[in-house]
Formats: sequence, C-alpha cells, structure tokens
Amino acid sequence: MDESVVEESAGTDVDESGFSRRGFLAGAAGISAVALVGVGEGIALPEDAQAATAPSGPPTATLPLPTTTEPEQLLLTWGADPATSVTVSWSAPGTVAQPAPTLAYSTSPITAHNRGHLVKLPEPAPLDVTRRYQKASAVSFTDGLNGQTTYFYHVQLTGLEPDTRYYYEVSDGAAEASTAAASFETAPFGRAKYRFSSYGDLSTPSWDLNASGNIWHESCDNAYYAVNAVENPGDGGPAPLFHLLNGDLCYANLDIQNAPGVWRDFGVNVARSAANRPWMPALGNHETEFGVCDHAGHAGKAHGGIAAQGAAGNYWNGPYGYGHYLSRFLLPDNGVTNWDGNHLRGNFYSFQVGTVKFISLDADDVIYQDGGSAYLNAAADAAPETTSSGAQIPNGTVTYNHGYTGDLEIVEQDNSAVPDRRHGRPNLQTQWLERTLADARRDPGVDMIVVFMHQCALSTSLPGNGSDLGIRRAWLPLFDHYQVDLVLSGHEHDYERSYPVRGYDAGAHGTVVAPNPGQTAGDAVDTRRPKVATTQYSTVDGVPAWDTAAGTVYLVLGGGGTNGPTNTYGEDAATNMPQSKVITQRNAITGSQAAGFKRNAADSIEDAPWSAARNAGDAYGYAVFDVDPGKRRGETTITMQYFAVPAVSNESGSAHDGTTTMPTAPFEKFVFGRHISR
Repeated sequence: MDESVVEESAGTDVDESGFSRRGFLAGAAGISAVALVGVGEGIALPEDAQAATAPSGPPTATLPLPTTTEPEQLLLTWGADPATSVTVSWSAPGTVAQPAPTLAYSTSPITAHNRGHLVKLPEPAPLDVTRRYQKASAVSFTDGLNGQTTYFYHVQLTGLEPDTRYYYEVSDGAAEASTAAASFETAPFGRAKYRFSSYGDLSTPSWDLNASGNIWHESCDNAYYAVNAVENPGDGGPAPLFHLLNGDLCYANLDIQNAPGVWRDFGVNVARSAANRPWMPALGNHETEFGVCDHAGHAGKAHGGIAAQGAAGNYWNGPYGYGHYLSRFLLPDNGVTNWDGNHLRGNFYSFQVGTVKFISLDADDVIYQDGGSAYLNAAADAAPETTSSGAQIPNGTVTYNHGYTGDLEIVEQDNSAVPDRRHGRPNLQTQWLERTLADARRDPGVDMIVVFMHQCALSTSLPGNGSDLGIRRAWLPLFDHYQVDLVLSGHEHDYERSYPVRGYDAGAHGTVVAPNPGQTAGDAVDTRRPKVATTQYSTVDGVPAWDTAAGTVYLVLGGGGTNGPTNTYGEDAATNMPQSKVITQRNAITGSQAAGFKRNAADSIEDAPWSAARNAGDAYGYAVFDVDPGKRRGETTITMQYFAVPAVSNESGSAHDGTTTMPTAPFEKFVFGRHISR
C-alpha cells in the first residue's frame, strides 16, 4: 500500500500510521547482536526483545547495527527447477563481513561425524546486476541514505533429489565459528500433491518481538503471528512446501535513516519459517527506496560527495531503488537483460511445482499509481529530507518505476497496452510474460497457472488504493488469452475475492471524482472493467468450486501484518453495489518548492459487479492452497482456505503488544479448477 507520505502544513513528514519522521524521539531500546534463535523449530521469541522497554516511536537518527558476524536471517528460495535446485541465503547481522563463510549440506543431519558437502564462499563484492551470479556468491550493499554496508551470502544448490529432505549448516568461519542450521524439502517431481501459502504486506513486528527492540514505520506484531501461521496453519494440516510473499515486505523505505535495520528485523522474523521452506517474493512499491544512485544503480555523477549527488537528482537506492531486495534475494533467472544493461533476474520470474506454473511479476513497471518513495510536503519552501550521511532529498521528489523495462503503447481499439516497438524500446517484462504464458499453455505438464504480484487490478478497498488501469491494460488481456487461473496480490491490507472474470465491459463505466489536470469531475471514463464470466459455482466433494477455464479469479491477500488495515470497502449508495476506486492515469503531483507539493488520489470510481467477497471484520489473514493433480492431464484442482486473523490487542497504539488468537476455521474455502463444471 502507498503509505509513503501525508502532507502537513507544519513541514513534518508523516506517514499514514501517524508517525512523524522528525517528531519522534530516538528509540530507547538499542540494537543488539542477537543471533537467530530456534530456526529449526520455527517459533522463537528473541530474548532481548522480551526485556525491551517500549520506545516512543520510530527512531529519527541512524542507529548502529551489530558488528558481530554469526549467521542469521536464513532464507530459502527455489532455483530454476524446484525439484532439483534450492538457493540458500543468509546474512551477517550488520556492518562486518563474515571472515570465511561456508555452507555444508547433506541428506542426513550435519554432525561432527557427517560434515556433508562443503561450499566455501568468496569475498563479498558490491551488488552488480550487470554480472551473472556464480554458484556461491557474497554480496555487499551500501545504503545510499545512511551509508551502512551490509553483507549477504548465497549458495545455489543444484542436482538435488526430488521430494527429499536436505539438512544444511552455515558458518561465519571465525576463529570461534558461529553456525546456524535448518533443513528443507525439495519439490516433488511430476504429478504430486502439495501445499503452498500466500499473503502480502508483511512489515516487521514491533519492539516487543523485533530482534532490535525497535518500532519502525508500519511495525505491528501481527507480522510476527503471520510467520507463525505459515508454520502452523489453522486447519491443523502440515506447513506448506513454500510461501508466496506478495510484495511490500518490510516497508524499509519509510525509515529513511535506518533501512538496513528494518530489513534486518524483517529477515530475523521471517527466518523462523524461511529457513525451512522457500519464501518466494514479488516486488512491491515499498521495495522502491531513496538513495544516491541513478536509475540503473550506478554511482551518482554529481561532484562533492553524497550530499551533492542527492541534490543533483540521483535518488535511487541501487538499481531502480531495489538494492536491498536484490542483494537479499537470489531468485530464478528470467534470462532478460534490460535496455540499460542490467540483468533483471529476480525482478520477475517463474517456476513450476508439479502441475502448476507460478509467475511473479513486478507491477511497478506497468501501474499508473505513483506509490514508491516520496517526499511531498505541502509546506512552502520545505527543507529537504536530510539523513545522517548528508544525503538530501528535496521536496517534490518521488520514485516512479512505470516503464522501467521499456515502453508500452495504448491500443485504442480495446483500450489495452502492448509493448511499444516504435522507438526500439518495447516493454521487456510484458514480452517475457507473454512468452512465459504461451510456453506454459503449450506444456502438457502444466495444468494451472498462478500469477502473484503486489498491486491490484481488482480491489474495492475504500481507504486503500483501489484498482489500477495500468495492470488492466497491459496484463489482463494476456491473462484472458492464456487463461490464467488465479491472480494473487497484496497492496490492500485486507481480503477480497472476485468472481471469475474474462474480457471486459466495453464502454465508459467509470466516473472521474478526483480529477487530475486535464480531467473534469463527473466525466465518464473507460476503466476497462473486468467482465464477470459467472456468478454460479459448482461443488467438488461438497466444497464450492469455481471453473477457472471460464474466467480468472483474483484474490487480494494483503493482510500480512502492517499497522494500517484497509478493510473498509466502497459501495455505491444508489445501487448498493460494490464500488471500486480506479487509477486511470498517473496520480498527478502538483505544486512547487515555493508553494509546497501534493499528490492526487485515485481519479475515478466504477461499480464493481466483479467483487464476490470481502472481509470487513478482520484486516489480517493468510491463505493456504492445497494442490491435487488428479490422475490425468487437466484434472488439477487447487483448494484454497482463507483464515482471517484478528488484530493484536492495542493494535492502534504505538506498542502493538499483546497476543492474538489464531483461527482454526477458514473465513472462506473454495476449490479452483479447469472444467470442473463437467
């Protein structure tokens, strides 16, 4: 969700949680050097956090990171073939590289008598996405706003046996070595049953459950319980084989003085699960961060050091602002090189488990919403945001990644957007998406296609962001043509399910309500409203079931754990029909340094007959999906259970402490499959 900034006339920079970056005292609890605790068991409370005193709010100055080197933040991701390849990643706690990091792995527990296969890692090298990763890689990344350098380690394991448990241990290689260990299962080969889970918008726990003992912008203890839920699903069934994280991982771009510290708390929290099963993310708007690089991630060209670079307009934290994300996650390679020479590995990718093809997309590339990092202050002549390193972000500065992999052209005949070849720079992600979808539909081993991304094509959240015409134009025609089965998103901190939709309702079904320059309130606008394919479900073994060959079902799963729930939904008072805000062009940013700056909201609304279910009672929750391949090609079904999670006590306060009761009965349960009505 876009919580970047709310303008105030007093000149403070405030996010939607009400926290002012300048107005808070520094947190009372210091950063400690806690190593990962209980990773094998998955559920553990950091001992230092238990004893912490609640700080008054997010720190306003850069806090030191640990100088110890014991490995933590263990993280698994799938390789190119999840049945045979897994990538093991981990981090040093802070600003000191590990002396001689290693990884050992085996099909038996690592012990003094079974040391396993040993992989030694090289010296860390600065993140460089123009180069390809080796099997074992060590990466450093220097945050552009506070100057802290942190270290990340990746080993790509290949040639593994399918459906096999592997044990691994990582070491910092110090004279008195510190280690961390866990295990994982490779994916099954061919037609097999398995379980996966999904949600987005996770954030970090608050001070009482964070490794650092701090509270950050968007911190909420529901982020802790969301990780518990992956390991212990509410139906009493097994933990999933893997987890899909639908963008907005930790909101580090809101804590401009301490982004590395926020990422560390996120990494420690999710490692309670991600050390044991792959966590596969999608990029969200809050992964876009301010820094001092140009858009491609090269050092700023201005003279005079970091402050001058910032003042000259180089405001990106690594490539496209994704430096922390790309340093931390080593994801399946899409084989695409951007027009600027950067490899786009991990920005978008695909993998297949059993009979289902999964596709992760970076919707920042096609959306119209301007929702990345932003410093927009309505006060006249507002001073720049200035960080501890001296970097300055002038008022009116935003990061907007629309079209960063190339251009899109509007086709007026059907109001779609296609890669624009007129100037030799067509949108590479959309081209890759069409190739990937076409290959999947030609593959006899693929029955169903699941797409996951951050922003929403279909959402009726009222305080949230709504639907984005950019996604509807660029990607929904492809989802329709290749009959994508499920599309999962986050962005809204709530739950919503659509009916199966296919095609669109031609004509101007939207109304301008918050006009951008050039628009007039009350004008009709073509929102390319998705067309409902059916409102009638079948049943499979007594469970309601939707036929995804007839239409794609869209699920908003953004209830991971942020402190800004958005589960109030739009409704047309005249028709009592669900109503959606729709962003039909870039949110206008108006003003000047002399007068101050502001950003427009969603410009239009539409009635939303496509909206089938919403949960106004609980903003938080998670989805569990059970895949059953059937016996023959085309018989795969996916059973979804959505579990709504109540907010922790004192959720509206600054501490976010207390406990929550995890659900045992799903809010909704459905079967999805192709031609199930037959």
